[in-house]
Amino acid sequence: MWGGGMECNFAKRVWEAVTKWLKIPMVNTERSPAEWLLEILEIQRNRKIRKVIHAVAIEAMWILWKTRNEKVFSGRQGVIQMMTEDIKEASFQGLKQRSIYGAISRLDWWDFNLSL
Repeated sequence: MWGGGMECNFAKRVWEAVTKWLKIPMVNTERSPAEWLLEILEIQRNRKIRKVIHAVAIEAMWILWKTRNEKVFSGRQGVIQMMTEDIKEASFQGLKQRSIYGAISRLDWWDFNLSL
């Protein structure tokens, strides 16, 4: 597992959980992360939702990378459910702090029930 990479089963399962939460198709695991981001930007959603999904994907890559480093350097194992929750929470906080969508509730975010 590397910065969001799909070469390990653990990373694939995290991505499956994230794409299920975002209500989007699973990204093509044969592609590079740059290609996944382009694929995400081409999904059939309005522009605002695509941008939010793109930001979540970047956050997911970062958290996968951190988890990989914790495993390599500290021997800590990641848990898919906890990582998915970390991705949801970190992306929610980022959205609240750095975007015009600060009024979104945590409940709506965790259900990915957005009307932007």
